[in-house]
Amino acid sequence: MMYPPQDAYPPQQPFGAAPYSPQGPYPPQQPSVPYFPQASYPPQQPSGMAYSPQGAYPPQQAFEAVPYSPQDPFMVPQPYEAPRNLRAKRAIINGFVSLILSVFTLVTLAGFAGLITGTLAIVYGFMGLSTAKQLPGDMGRRQAIIGIVLGFVAWFVVILSLIVRAATPSV
Repeated sequence: MMYPPQDAYPPQQPFGAAPYSPQGPYPPQQPSVPYFPQASYPPQQPSGMAYSPQGAYPPQQAFEAVPYSPQDPFMVPQPYEAPRNLRAKRAIINGFVSLILSVFTLVTLAGFAGLITGTLAIVYGFMGLSTAKQLPGDMGRRQAIIGIVLGFVAWFVVILSLIVRAATPSV
């Protein structure tokens, strides 16, 4: 069964014709109905007293710190996390890495990375010292000092190995 062909677009109006067809008069409006229903409201208080006093508040109970209440299944006890000196830890790690890299300067020029990590060890070491003053018991002070010393030793080894390489004739 074949359908008759249809135009893809409706026919256009001729040029100059009115674009809209004239409308008839507007329909009559309905009488206005109030939006809010007419209901009786409770009587207001006399203007001399705006509110009624309710009396004193009940006495507060003493606050008890309960770490975990079995009645609240969603409350998970949080473990106590001791303060740490992460800067001192980074200083000692960078100190060891810089010392290892600085020894490579004796063999190859890749040991220049010992200068970078040695500098990081020194900077983190001094930052760790200032953080250790704020923590109880100077926590991390020894690690920070060890990181500073290792950073300076790495610098010394790199500079010494460069002097030795410059003094030795290359083959």
